[in-house]
Amino acid sequence: MNAITPITPAAFCASDIQIYDNALASPLQREVLAHLNEPGWAFGAYSDASPNASRYWYKHFAGYVRDGREARTAQGVEEELAAACPVVFRVWEQLKAGPLAGHSLTRCYANGYPAGSEGGLHLDSNLSDHYTAIYYPHTSWHPNFAGETVFFTADGSDIILSVYPKPNRLVIFPGVIPHVARGVSRTCPQLRVTLMFKTAKSSFPTPG
Repeated sequence: MNAITPITPAAFCASDIQIYDNALASPLQREVLAHLNEPGWAFGAYSDASPNASRYWYKHFAGYVRDGREARTAQGVEEELAAACPVVFRVWEQLKAGPLAGHSLTRCYANGYPAGSEGGLHLDSNLSDHYTAIYYPHTSWHPNFAGETVFFTADGSDIILSVYPKPNRLVIFPGVIPHVARGVSRTCPQLRVTLMFKTAKSSFPTPG
């Protein structure tokens, strides 16, 4: 297998980002949301390391915690997810049989943004074959709640796409695209919950 080397992101466009609406059947969507709304959240996640970055809630289900500096296998990550959260594993099985066919799961977790929390512009990876899938499990969301996922050009000088957190929507994109979760309006009475699947398309991370 050829080594995948870090890249300097070139020009991105909206077509690099795949959007799937009505991603899950309604019963599974509701089951996922009910599970994510259960207790078990930890607090302190952040999307950039600046001192003033917002902290938010998170649930780690499976996979890498320290960006590939752990000895793991693709099968091991899947087994960890299946044991920790069977309902989320069912979602992964659908994804790997559909839009993420040929991908290996490297991490699965959920984020919960309360009103007033803001993300920071960041990359999920510096490797060209690493992808992120974001699933929005809510059954309803009002435009005034905000919380869009916004994608930027490589140098951060302009927006290439803003994705509304539409209920039951799935977004898949290369992890080298700069992006940010915009702040949730103080009119929003609930957490902005997202479920993430980090994947590698051809090379599986090894400790380095």
